[in-house]
Amino acid sequence: MKGEEKTKYIKNIFIIVTIILVLLAIYIICVRNINKPEDNERNVKKVEIKKDIIIGVTEFDTLNPITTKSLEVQYISKLIYKPLIEITQNFNIEAGLAKECSKTGNTEYIIKLDDVKWQNGSIVTARDVEFTINMIKETDSIYKQNVEKIESIDIIDDKTIKVKLAEETSFFEYLLCFPIVKENTYNNENIGTGPYKVEEINNKEIILGNEERKITIKIYDSVAEMYSNFTKEKLDFIITQNNEYDEHIGNIGFSEQLITGRNYYYLTFNNKKLEKEIKNQIKNLVNREKIIYEIYNNKYKVADFPLEYGSYLCNYMEKTNTENAEIPLQLTLGVSNDEELYAIAEQIKKQLNEKNIEINIKYYNRFEDAIKNNYYDLLLNKKMVDIMPKIDYYFQEIETKNKILDIYDIEDKNVLKEEYNKIIEQYKEEIPFMGLFFDSYIILHNSKLKGDFSGNWYNPFYNIDTWYKVE
Repeated sequence: MKGEEKTKYIKNIFIIVTIILVLLAIYIICVRNINKPEDNERNVKKVEIKKDIIIGVTEFDTLNPITTKSLEVQYISKLIYKPLIEITQNFNIEAGLAKECSKTGNTEYIIKLDDVKWQNGSIVTARDVEFTINMIKETDSIYKQNVEKIESIDIIDDKTIKVKLAEETSFFEYLLCFPIVKENTYNNENIGTGPYKVEEINNKEIILGNEERKITIKIYDSVAEMYSNFTKEKLDFIITQNNEYDEHIGNIGFSEQLITGRNYYYLTFNNKKLEKEIKNQIKNLVNREKIIYEIYNNKYKVADFPLEYGSYLCNYMEKTNTENAEIPLQLTLGVSNDEELYAIAEQIKKQLNEKNIEINIKYYNRFEDAIKNNYYDLLLNKKMVDIMPKIDYYFQEIETKNKILDIYDIEDKNVLKEEYNKIIEQYKEEIPFMGLFFDSYIILHNSKLKGDFSGNWYNPFYNIDTWYKVE
């Protein structure tokens, strides 16, 4: 018994000593943490939020929004200058500098300006609008088509002008999206009405600013130089249309976002030769994703309808067609003498040949002539979409075209949308053409830049106020 008691005694002593050592260790650790709080602080990663951003551009010519030929400058100018009528992200229209634009006759409009000041404090007047329109007319401006139907301008008062058109123009308000510049200002002055003011400009950079942030726009002599600085994280944001950009800068350390472009690629069907079931089957057999992969490095965007670029008027949803019609063994595919379109035609030919359908590619000089000559079964075309939501061009039946032209003049937006949806339903029933895809603008931003980068081909900076950097 004494041996058992001795063993039990030693065991208890061991347990007590162990507990004491554990408690001592915990005490030492706690004391060290209390005495050296900076050690914990070193292990906490500090995150700094910055709103200032750096954008890269090439081919800079002038910051004058009327005379520039640079697409990048056109985008930047939307941060500095406002138009009479704004184009929204879903291609609707809303008031800009003009608080009202009223149609008072088939070819007459009254435009009333809002109470807006230039960035130097002076008031925006009707004279500024007149000056801008005349400058566009007198120069080789990118906005020349926007004002070509304007026959005369009458200034009623400082805030009101009457515009007379040479002929009735559907969706004329959309054409008033050109930036307004101050009267008697030219290339050496950059006073705007937009959210950002030009603080500094030289041949290497432009600095824009407001109370919230500073935007530095670095100007490069070449795309290669801009790419190099982007990979070195000296730039936060760039826009490119180069589908093979990853060959120059790789694909690590930044994010990509595609914005639908303006060029719409599609196949027109010869309705006199092809039945609906055959057209549906051709739609099933042509693999658009594969064409985009083979030719455009997966950077273009599949599209069924020309308004699918984001218009509020389009609720199109493609349905999978399952008709198994017997397709003629030979089809003629018309294509213009364009290297890009010919490459697409070759891809279509290859895909249909694999289904035992022989494709004969024929060249046409003009798309309209090819339509009239009626020698094709399929006709490949590319069209730049308008800022205005016009779709009559894509339909060949005169009755349908006239029906579409009639609905353009509907002023009630809800009614207009209903009529557009009816046309879309008619398109689904008749299938006069097959949408292939849109080209794209590629937004690249480094991993530190966060925010909403959605936009459209008209303006990629709609949500720039949400952008911030995490350092």
